[in-house]
Amino acid sequence: MSTTVHRSSARLALAASLSRVLPPALVLAVLVLLAGLEAGLGLLGAGVLLAAIIGVPGLLYKLAKRPFQRRGFPDRLRIQLLAGFTFAGAVACFLLPLGFPVPLTVAALFVGNAGLVFFRRWLNVSAHVSVTTFGALWIMAIFGGAWAWLLILSPLMMFSRVSLREHTWPEAFSGAALGTATFCCFLIAMTWS
Repeated sequence: MSTTVHRSSARLALAASLSRVLPPALVLAVLVLLAGLEAGLGLLGAGVLLAAIIGVPGLLYKLAKRPFQRRGFPDRLRIQLLAGFTFAGAVACFLLPLGFPVPLTVAALFVGNAGLVFFRRWLNVSAHVSVTTFGALWIMAIFGGAWAWLLILSPLMMFSRVSLREHTWPEAFSGAALGTATFCCFLIAMTWS
């Protein structure tokens, strides 16, 4: 085996592992759990929040795939369903009233999901890159600049998704732009509240 083929194979294996280790649902779950703990909900309360905001909608999203395919529904309807559940969760977080940063974080997750629904009509925007970018920026905003090193995850995820041929570079950059825009909405809401 030539050195070039070996390097390419190792690079592809690294790219695949990053996408597997940081799927969007896991990153979002960590953010919701951290938001719940930061709001003082305790481990049990944060776990309930995690189940309601990520677990149940995510499970329904996964379970709907085959029935939607059998009936010939486009996959974007599943994304719209997920965005609807996220919107309902955001409304519930404001009505309950849960402490900072829970409502704003869940509202930002809705904005990100809505962005994916909207922009995937024209471009297969990378959810992996979008969520990773938002997550790194969110952790920095909540826990301080010492977490700035997490920003390296966004370009690494872009490389991962393109190397795996799941996305093109414009789709990966669009994911980073959507994650940044979602974070900007979170910052604006945080400034106003």
